[in-house]
Order: sequence, then structure tokens, then C-alpha cells
Amino acid sequence: MEDLILVTAYCETEKQEEALNRCIDSVSKLGFHILLISHSHIPTHIQKKCNYYFYDYNNDVSEDHNLLGHFTFNFDNKKINSRFFIKKFYGFAIYRMFSIASQIATNFGYDNLHHIEYDCELLDENLIFENKENLKKYDSVICTDTGDKNGWLYGSFKSFKVKSLPDKFKNYDRDFIEFEMKNLTKTHLEFLTKKLFIDGGKTLFKNEPPKDKFKKGNISEHRYLHFTLYFNPENETLNIFYNAINIKKSEEITVMVNKEKVFNLITKPGFWTTRELGNFNEITHVRVDNNKKVIYQIAFDDDFREIFKIKSYITDN
Repeated sequence: MEDLILVTAYCETEKQEEALNRCIDSVSKLGFHILLISHSHIPTHIQKKCNYYFYDYNNDVSEDHNLLGHFTFNFDNKKINSRFFIKKFYGFAIYRMFSIASQIATNFGYDNLHHIEYDCELLDENLIFENKENLKKYDSVICTDTGDKNGWLYGSFKSFKVKSLPDKFKNYDRDFIEFEMKNLTKTHLEFLTKKLFIDGGKTLFKNEPPKDKFKKGNISEHRYLHFTLYFNPENETLNIFYNAINIKKSEEITVMVNKEKVFNLITKPGFWTTRELGNFNEITHVRVDNNKKVIYQIAFDDDFREIFKIKSYITDN
């Protein structure tokens, strides 16, 4: 067998397990071997569909703000700039899975490794066969939003020639990842992955696959990328921004400030909202829940408050 399909997963809900099951079914038709690596326990009936199943107990995530990527949201004549749309850095956990997969692919004699994230579905098997053919001339095949090396890496689907895998991709090095992330111009794991393959071999860049050929999951829903706290320098307040434009149903959001003051938000699909939470210098703790569980909490001391002001704020656009 020349090709190995890698599916990486972290499924903490039944909905995510169902998405993983659909993903596995969508690649099973290829006839290639499947390797499932997860940082959560996976039901046996899904495991049995795979040739290999590996559970990694260490879901190594970090809340170090120096590792979090910067995002913006524009509205009217304002712009929110924030590193705290990202709640946690998952790069260490992801690269643990990449290294495990690389060693299995190498030691068991596979020529090609194709990676798909668990909440995606392969709708057109020709995507894999095209990448397989391209790997005869290239060391890796990567998609970006622009179709070239300057674009944003499409992390959900990519293919590699096993014998050409970069050393820092196949051999896990946490210190290297942390150092590189903190020195990237754009602090996003996608840019590190792209850099490793550009520096390590001959990479073919392609456009993102069309929606009728590949179904991409909604990572924002599971990682809570659709909201952030931010500082307003005009009145020295802390605010919350909540983006429900891509959320399918209304949510009841509760924000508790300093463990005593409560704000209630009812979000509407297709809309975004902001709410002032109070004088930032008087706020030491914020907790956010969605009427089911706590989805975010953060504490502020004097030092971190000053850091936060320059990493999450609103400006004129």
C-alpha cells in the first residue's frame, strides 16, 4: 500500500464524533489505509473502520498570549484588533499527532501521507488521486486561499511525500515550535507549517478545493473563535464582541464580571453585537458561558491588563 490517510481528531461531544464518523466513511471508499490519531477517546465502532488507531493522552494546549494569532473585525468605521479571538494555542497538540503519523508512515513503508481533519468530508475522491499524482514531482501539495505560497494555508487537507517530510514536522520538538511561533511575523500555526515545507522541499500550491468536492468543518463553533474581549481606549472600558454571523441558532450568553456583575446577551444568527462591561481598571475577572457550560474565563492583574490593552483593542478604521 503506497498511501496512508491521516485523520486527526479531538472529539469531546457526540456531534463531533458524528462528524468524525462521516469523515472516516468519506475516505474509506478510496481503498487506502487509514490512520486515526486522537487526543480524545473514540468509540470502538469508529476505530474499527481504521487500519491504525492511536490515542495520545497529552492534548498539549497553551494559553500563552505570545502564541496566539492576531485577527481583526471591521464594522462601520471601526476595527477590532485582537489576539484573543483565539482562546488557546493548539500547535503543540497538532504537531504531536503529525510526528506520530510521520513515524508510522515511515516505519511501515508508505510513500505518501494525506492529512484530513476529523470534521471534514471528502466528496470527490479525485482530489486525493490528483495529489497522489502530483507527489511524483513534488514533495508536498498544499492548498491556500490564493493558490500560491503567499496565501493562508488551508489546514483541513494536504498531502506529503513521506521520504521528504521536514525533520521538525516528523520529529516533535516543542521548544522549536514555541521559538518559531514567537518569531513569526504572523503568529499562526498555518504559517509555520507552510514555512517548514517551503524550506524543506518542492511544494505545489493549489487553490482551496471547491465546496462540492470537499466539505470543511466549522472550527469556530468548537474553538469559540467568534467572540473576544477588547479594550476601548476612548473611555477606558472593557467590552465583549460576539459574532453570530455564521452561527446557525440563537444563543443565550451570560457574562459575569468580577464574579458578581452579570450581563445577558441573546445572539441572533446573521448578526454581531458588542457590550460594554465596565471600567477596565476595575475588572479583575471575566467569565463567559452559553447556558450549557463555561466557554471562557480570564483573569487580569495590573501587568496583564497593560499587555491586554495593546493586544486586544478597538480603533478607527
